[in-house]
Amino acid sequence: MTLFSSAREFGRLRELIAILLKYGFDDIVRWLQMEGRIGWLRRWVRQDLPPEIRRLPSEARARLALEEMGPTFVKLGQILATRVDLLPSEWIAQLEKLQDQATAIPFAQLKPQLERSLGAKVSACFREIDETPVGTASMAQVYRAVTPLGQEVVLKIRRPGIEEKIQADLRLLKKLAEIAEAQSPELRRYRPLEVMLEFETSLLSELDFSIEARTADRLRDNLRQFDWLVIPRIYWEWTCDDLNVQEFIRGIPAKDVEAIDAAGLDRRQLARRGARAVWKMMLEDGLFHADPHPGNFLVLPGGRIAMLDYGMVGRLTATRRDQLIRLIRGVALQEPDTVTQVLVEWAAGRYVNREGLLAEVTNLIERYDGIPLPELDISDLLNAIAGILRNYSLRLPSELTLLAKACVTLEGFGRLIDPDFQLMEEAMPLLRKTLANRYSPKVLARAVRSRALDAVERLYHPGTMPASNGNGGGGYSGPPPLQVEELTRLVNRLERASHRQARAVLLAGLFLVSGMMLQLEDGPHILGMHVIGLLSLLGCTGYWLWMLTQLWWSERGHRD
Repeated sequence: MTLFSSAREFGRLRELIAILLKYGFDDIVRWLQMEGRIGWLRRWVRQDLPPEIRRLPSEARARLALEEMGPTFVKLGQILATRVDLLPSEWIAQLEKLQDQATAIPFAQLKPQLERSLGAKVSACFREIDETPVGTASMAQVYRAVTPLGQEVVLKIRRPGIEEKIQADLRLLKKLAEIAEAQSPELRRYRPLEVMLEFETSLLSELDFSIEARTADRLRDNLRQFDWLVIPRIYWEWTCDDLNVQEFIRGIPAKDVEAIDAAGLDRRQLARRGARAVWKMMLEDGLFHADPHPGNFLVLPGGRIAMLDYGMVGRLTATRRDQLIRLIRGVALQEPDTVTQVLVEWAAGRYVNREGLLAEVTNLIERYDGIPLPELDISDLLNAIAGILRNYSLRLPSELTLLAKACVTLEGFGRLIDPDFQLMEEAMPLLRKTLANRYSPKVLARAVRSRALDAVERLYHPGTMPASNGNGGGGYSGPPPLQVEELTRLVNRLERASHRQARAVLLAGLFLVSGMMLQLEDGPHILGMHVIGLLSLLGCTGYWLWMLTQLWWSERGHRD
């Protein structure tokens, strides 16, 4: 398979392979069938690894390599850090350390692009602008400015050329995912191409700053009941796909505990408020901040909280939220059947050995027996379930991996501010409300009506069955479904068997005819047998031996 289709892609591929070699990943290059090109690459890459790199474990070297490869691979590593269903804990711990760092570009280089985005001169839109960036990353740089009306704002400006570079990297990554699915049965279990497409969607959305701005507006609307929560205002007259202009907010960084104490603020109240807002986003709204670490929160006078940075968000459908509630209830009430049914639904129609899954789930929830629901570690529970799914070649739905990651981050944030913080304790009011709504008379009446209509539909159309999908339904736990490759192999074997049977019948007929010809009286004879019959018999015997040889060779080549 060709990995590059242009000189630019070829150059980028050479750069990536050089980084892999630099950090000792020759085996990956060989696996990609690039052995023939390693020779000329070695002329540019020093192969003797420095001792400080050689001593590092492979997951640490992988983190360093991803950081050097650039923004696409840093983002990929950050996404993989949420995939507890795909990677072991030591890899997750290293990928969580990935730093999105880049050397700042002088403001003069950004100014032409900024003015194209504004549609006017910078001086016409802002009274002043600080040309020293307050934040620098591989995808964007952030500057402070003041509008003509005296409003303090921040400008998040996309770095020039970054979109083209990311698009090229995504093309290469998709090709690598195709190679992985084609060459590695072990990797094929985890559907790398599907993971890659999810990553592409996430990264391209993050490239469009207007999506982040719309998310901020939607979250502000969803959380308007919390008068103590501040989400920066978006200035839509200047915001577009490569520029985000929003309100600048002054406050105490949430990680500065000493400054919070000096301001006389209640740390316990702050931790509970932050958790309450995030739980509402997760369980009630279905749109949540997926990276609630202390750096994305500011503490304001009066115990108010400002929430920043909406580049990474998660989305939970109503079905997913319902499944999560049933999962928590099943663990709390020690109902392994309920938990197993949720996991079967998460299998999204793929084969599941339900009896084996039920046994593992039973062992799992026994670990939580006697633990009060407010003390349940939801992130630990989802990580344990991800481990079970991994044993069955299944994946935790990607939106739930983000939720698990957000819970881990939020719990660490809460305990930084308040050592006695319990994450699930803050979820209890919403859980009770959600369960009450789930079993309300209106919901039950709607469910009864739906079941009745399904029953009537089956009476009129008895051959139809409701389809299941990844967002709900009963999943699939029966015999393994046939794959295309298996079906093709079965058809080929049936065809070969049919051909052998036809040849066997033909051969039997030829033997019969040869035997009859041996008894002919007229014509030449040898050893008392008719010559034509004898020749025919010898020919049939040779054909029979050839068939046996062909059968043996065919079975040898197609043995399971």
